[in-house]
Amino acid sequence: MSPIWKGFLIGSSLGIFAALFGITDNMPRSVLLGIVAGLFAGLTFKLREGKKK
Repeated sequence: MSPIWKGFLIGSSLGIFAALFGITDNMPRSVLLGIVAGLFAGLTFKLREGKKK
């Protein structure tokens, strides 16, 4: 699985958990924030992985 997809899935699930546990009051906003953060993390990991080769 691509690191970008992994970041997408992990970020969105963290956003859902944040909304369910009451850390944020808005479910769509927390999921979107998690997705964006996860995509950036996956993209960063993919770029760093490519530079090592």
